[in-house]
Amino acid sequence: MLSNSLYLLALTGLIIPIAIHLLSRKEGKIIKLGSIRHVVETSTQQFKGIKLNEIILLILRCAMLIVFSLLLSGLQCANQRTNKWVIIEKGLEQLPHLHSILDSLEKDGYTLHLLAKGFADLKDSSRGNSEINYWQLVEELKQKNLAEAIVFSKNNIENFKGIRAALPANVRWISQPLPPFDFPLKAIHHGRDSALMLMGHTNIAKTHFSTKKISTNASPIAITPQDTIKIVLVSDADYNYDRKIIMAALLAIEKFIPTKILLTEAELTKAISSSTDWCVWLSAKKPEEINAKNIIQIDPQISNDLIVQTNFNHWAITKRLNQEIALHNNLTMQLAILLLPEKKLEQKISSLDRRMVSDSLAWSRLEGAKEIQASIQYEPANRNLIILLLAILIVERILAYKRNQ
Repeated sequence: MLSNSLYLLALTGLIIPIAIHLLSRKEGKIIKLGSIRHVVETSTQQFKGIKLNEIILLILRCAMLIVFSLLLSGLQCANQRTNKWVIIEKGLEQLPHLHSILDSLEKDGYTLHLLAKGFADLKDSSRGNSEINYWQLVEELKQKNLAEAIVFSKNNIENFKGIRAALPANVRWISQPLPPFDFPLKAIHHGRDSALMLMGHTNIAKTHFSTKKISTNASPIAITPQDTIKIVLVSDADYNYDRKIIMAALLAIEKFIPTKILLTEAELTKAISSSTDWCVWLSAKKPEEINAKNIIQIDPQISNDLIVQTNFNHWAITKRLNQEIALHNNLTMQLAILLLPEKKLEQKISSLDRRMVSDSLAWSRLEGAKEIQASIQYEPANRNLIILLLAILIVERILAYKRNQ
């Protein structure tokens, strides 16, 4: 394979050594004679045409030009790949149904690796604690010289970040759905002998929350006092529907998460003098004279996320809100994670979230010849070509010196 085939035009330089050899004549041997009386004219017709001279030198010089042209053209050689990997996301190796599969693949010559940066050996489980980005890991996997790779993944929705990658033909990606899971998130005092327990419920399709009243003795986690969040909502007439969506999301958060939300609405033209935890600004105008610790503003922009942080205490909602966008992007959950005063809750939810993306949506596939070509591993042949060029040059110079050419 050539990376710069245009440089093959350098092969036209073959004309030069061929022309030199065709036009050159070998010097005749000089014999000194005392008399030419006894020299009889031969009947053999003298060769008067142009003849090839020094065939070996011609071949060597042409070979030098050919090798040099291939070097300029970036000749690449396909590698024969023999390594076979099984790559598994940390935690999946504990699934009973995968034990026999991994044992069988290991007997067939596959080596076991962790689905994490660097693809460490599966036995080195301490190396799999880093943050995972599936699309980035596939790009790194393309650089490995592998005959085949089988990947077992959770396909966690949080771990698909950046630009969607194409899955190479030598990689088989197999998602492993985890069973539904319920977990206690937070317990808050509610009366003398009772508490409100915030429970998380997660499966491959969704993650949601519920609240139930329990006795203090039955709480599996430590009970904390109830939190209070002060929120000021500022909007104008053009953003009335966005306001309704935000109001509905905040009511849902207060209903299912045991945190008291003190919500007040303010006019766009009046300054917010009292201190507040959050200001939700729904207007095309820039926020001014706001005495708030944090600001959420609608600012339409191109982004895969509905809510993005744009400054230390400033967040942007990247789309105008309607019911479809709010449901599709899980606005209520994103606001809840953002508004909750404890970052540990966000980390806990993210670590336990079992929502997954189907394989068909997660990956794009190359088609036809492009897919086959992408699965072939090529390496530059520069080193071998340079060695060959130097060897030919040395032999050519030695022969040319001996033959006075």
